[in-house]
Amino acid sequence: MIFFFDKLISYVSGFITLKIGDLIFTGTPSGVGPVKIGDRLQGYLNDKLLLDFYVR
Repeated sequence: MIFFFDKLISYVSGFITLKIGDLIFTGTPSGVGPVKIGDRLQGYLNDKLLLDFYVR
């Protein structure tokens, strides 16, 4: 990631009120492949699977 979590949360909080469970999607830096319909996305935190879905 380019920016640290605390900086992202602070910046976004200047525009909207964040609540528990809100997600902040930041996009990807150049050079990362595009996400396409049918792709499977998984999100981990400390080796624990938190998100697992297919793009529709």
